[in-house]
Amino acid sequence: MAARLVGKQEADKAQVDVQRELNNLLGALLSRSKANDVRYVVVTYVGGKQASSSIIVFKECENCVEEVAKEFQSIAEIASVVAPHVSLEPVSVSTESIPLPRSFGNVTFARITDLKVDSPAAMERLVVNYDVEIGEMVVRNQAVSVGIMASDVLRHIGIFGSTGSGKSNTASLLAKELINKGFNVLILDWHGEYRQKLPEFTVFDQSNVFKLNPLKFNDIDDTIEILSDVLQLTDPQRFLLFVLVSKVKKSEGSLSDLFNLLKNVNDQSNWIKEVKYALARKLYPLFTAKGRTLFNADQNPDLNSLLSLNGVIFDLSFINNLRLRRLYGLFVMKLVSDYYMARRANRKLLIVVEEAQNYFQTENEFIDKLISEVRKFGIGLCIVSQSPSSISPNVMKNTNVKIVHAIKSDIDKRILSESMSLPSNMYSIMDKLDVGEAILSAPNIKIPILIKIKKI
Repeated sequence: MAARLVGKQEADKAQVDVQRELNNLLGALLSRSKANDVRYVVVTYVGGKQASSSIIVFKECENCVEEVAKEFQSIAEIASVVAPHVSLEPVSVSTESIPLPRSFGNVTFARITDLKVDSPAAMERLVVNYDVEIGEMVVRNQAVSVGIMASDVLRHIGIFGSTGSGKSNTASLLAKELINKGFNVLILDWHGEYRQKLPEFTVFDQSNVFKLNPLKFNDIDDTIEILSDVLQLTDPQRFLLFVLVSKVKKSEGSLSDLFNLLKNVNDQSNWIKEVKYALARKLYPLFTAKGRTLFNADQNPDLNSLLSLNGVIFDLSFINNLRLRRLYGLFVMKLVSDYYMARRANRKLLIVVEEAQNYFQTENEFIDKLISEVRKFGIGLCIVSQSPSSISPNVMKNTNVKIVHAIKSDIDKRILSESMSLPSNMYSIMDKLDVGEAILSAPNIKIPILIKIKKI
């Protein structure tokens, strides 16, 4: 029989020396090995960018499985006394043959490299109430369901974690649960990952393009703000764009008209010539075949039919130009938020923004207005990112529900720890969380807790 050796850290206690406790357990096994013929091997496996330890209990005999199982149970009981913060988690034994040496040196190396937070019994009382279940926490070896309040969704959600840590599963789970609570959900899918997880959602992609016209928005300032931010326009370029877009809007023109106006700008002076051609170069992606496909609609579409759908995914992965992809996502957010602000729709909306660092890198007036005002009109944002340090501090500050999966970068760990007021023991495990494990901080929970997210 075999078991993983995992350190336990109580969430409400100071950090413990699990290595010393492991040494106590090894000492107890040494004494025990002299009294029976069961053998113990503690191995530390090094590979896959990490090290982890396990204990193997075995005996050379026939029909003695029960005896080995009984010995394993005895070891677990001993561990609970001499090493209360070392958990023996049973695992299956592989079919690989590991050659053991005939003799050993006098140096022991078994290390506790895995650490998990063990929720004390009092933790159960910290989850005041919830109506959107997202997972469970373990309290004294008992699973306790946990979740967030649907009303807190409008205070915005942040889901953070390294690649492969479980972010998209968490976002998909929230989307599905909130649909059941009467929300509509719109997902800006940067990599095209969500259609497999949410097959019941309507998908807009290369074969079913949702066409926009940014020149038809009522608020020209937001259009200029978005274009200036994504295309990194200088102040003179921004001013020239404002003049041209204003003319096109008055004449109810199109992107083609914008291009022609720009082409015909009088460039006799070197200054205006430089501004004109630099602006043309930066606007060029809008005038390509892909740009015209996305942005040359006669009118912006009526959102009544879109928002009557039971969940929508915008698969953006077919837009190869990353600036076009970013522009499209921001203009979709602009279109939907304008609709809600003008009509105060009855059905609340969650917008899931995957790879959010691509949209919210810097602060600008449109982003600030979006994050601060849309909640009043029934829209909640779910910011999903592997790099919180790349997101505007104002956006981070305004996510009141945070779900943090494994995160490796020291600067990302520090930013999240400070924004969530994490105790030192939780900070220390942020890079050691298993896939699907997360630290949850929400208004309905008094202090951050460690949970296991449900698999969708």
